[in-house]
Amino acid sequence: MARRRSSKETYAQKVVELATSTLPLPTPVKSVAKSRWGSRLLLVLVPILIATGVVTISWTGGLPSITVNKDRAVVVGQEVQQEAIKAAERVQQYRATNYR
Repeated sequence: MARRRSSKETYAQKVVELATSTLPLPTPVKSVAKSRWGSRLLLVLVPILIATGVVTISWTGGLPSITVNKDRAVVVGQEVQQEAIKAAERVQQYRATNYR
């Protein structure tokens, strides 16, 4: 039997829709952001990007202004890549020692 999809919006979708309603985003970007997976991803990634300094939000005249620090994005990307390589090496070592 086919699984029936729920047409109800999740809370994440409602939050993202409210947040993106004031931003001048292109329609395809808004539709992806409002999807089930897109909204969940945004709710996880945006705070991380703000915390790492890749994205900054400043308020001018009551309107938000979002800027992306490309240099910081490159640095953070390299750090994530290095950590992913280290994690993969740890997994390989774990498998080698525990699955003989």
